[in-house]
Amino acid sequence: MEIKKYPEDFQVDEVIDIKNGKHLVFKVKKINRDTIDVIHEISRKTGVPFGKFGFAGLKDKHAVTTQYFSVDKLYKDIIKGIDINDVELSEFFEGQKINIGDLLGNNFNILVRNIPENFKNVIRANILEIEKNFGFPNLFGEQRFGGNEEVGRLILRGEFKEAIEKFLLKETLSPETSELIIEKEYAKALESYPKLRNERQILEYLSKSPNYSKAFVILPPSTSSLFVHAYQAKIFNDAVLERIKEIPINEVEIGDLVSMEKEGNYSRTQVTKSNIERIRGGIKKGEINVICPLVGFNSLIPKSRLGKSLINILEKDGINRINFQVKEAPFLASNGAYRNILGKYKDLSYKIEENGVRFMFFLYKGEYATVFLNYLTFSLS
Repeated sequence: MEIKKYPEDFQVDEVIDIKNGKHLVFKVKKINRDTIDVIHEISRKTGVPFGKFGFAGLKDKHAVTTQYFSVDKLYKDIIKGIDINDVELSEFFEGQKINIGDLLGNNFNILVRNIPENFKNVIRANILEIEKNFGFPNLFGEQRFGGNEEVGRLILRGEFKEAIEKFLLKETLSPETSELIIEKEYAKALESYPKLRNERQILEYLSKSPNYSKAFVILPPSTSSLFVHAYQAKIFNDAVLERIKEIPINEVEIGDLVSMEKEGNYSRTQVTKSNIERIRGGIKKGEINVICPLVGFNSLIPKSRLGKSLINILEKDGINRINFQVKEAPFLASNGAYRNILGKYKDLSYKIEENGVRFMFFLYKGEYATVFLNYLTFSLS
């Protein structure tokens, strides 16, 4: 099987509820372009500061994606007049400022190539299994990591020099450049270091002030926060995968934490002997979800197998919840969050084409199409 052979094979259209407001909102179609890099280029070409732009989330780079940006409406004329390679700006209108988290979800249109002959039976069986479970394991996709999870683990352990080196030492570096970094010759390393914006900013900072715990402050908050968040995602995945080895993904047990929605308000509660049957019924109706913490210093840990797995992983890594305060670099701290362990989808369909099978579906915000595809095509080879 092959996914993302060409950007056109992986199409993503953002679904967002944009309310009335006084900001300029515009649609951005990108081909093989990263969200952050596009904003930086718009900023360079217009002089509008990067921080003035609002967006609901990051999109895959190796894809054709559409999403919405917002900015102060006084910049309308200058933004409408720019030209950017592989980017199309359209649908300019007034609306509310867009913030991270405003996303409702995404519509996906994905071509999977090199599907074997037995695919029909396998896909049908997998869809039936997903339907039986009311969804699929809501894991984070590989694009969430990229080595950032190890940087995050080292930060939480207070090993800032090692975290910096993990971030800077790429496999593509020459042995000479790597040696300069290890020997703390940061100014000299800059001369041969690749044109990677964030890494070069760190090197420039260290060449003037070798304070490792403060070095990450030079990065935009949206970047510096990725490291601890990636570690949180990694242990979430590990704990959920451990859990579903023992009990079905749609099952609940005493000690689990669940989230319930009522009239747009969410509340959390712990599963007990007295409420477990009611909660099972709510899960079947889609009204209640088992949740797992993205562990932070304020997180509630479930008193179930899921919680025990999280604690075991943290202990193995030499980390506890207090470490998430990152006292030496509090701008990297995380108080934690919660995530459904069961991913939901809708509008799933597929069709056979000359080059493979095209899948179309909607996923809610925070869910990963690559993960869903893995479960749709599981056991295909």
